[in-house]
Amino acid sequence: MALATSNIYGGITISDEAVAMVAAYAASECYGVAELISNRLSDIVADIFNKKKYGKGVRVTTVDNRIFLSVNVSIKQDINADAVKESLKRAVTYSVESFSGMRVKSVDINIVGYRI
Repeated sequence: MALATSNIYGGITISDEAVAMVAAYAASECYGVAELISNRLSDIVADIFNKKKYGKGVRVTTVDNRIFLSVNVSIKQDINADAVKESLKRAVTYSVESFSGMRVKSVDINIVGYRI
């Protein structure tokens, strides 16, 4: 599914993959994040063949032009998990809203593991 909006200049459609790419980039740049973890088979196969999957670890759902995001990450050891989750929510929400011009309804951060 894709996000669609229009203005006086015409219609704009943004794919879920583009939103996932923006969210993944914002999440990967946050302090304390070791890596994004995917739970999709296609991403795992892409890793085996050294293909770069840009929306890795992010699941995007759109309902009535509202964006729902789920981000799976592993964080660095000895970092406060609650602080990282709040930082991730703010960064991902800001980046996606700035990119799409639409509201992010929720961002679920799932900490899958810890890295040294």
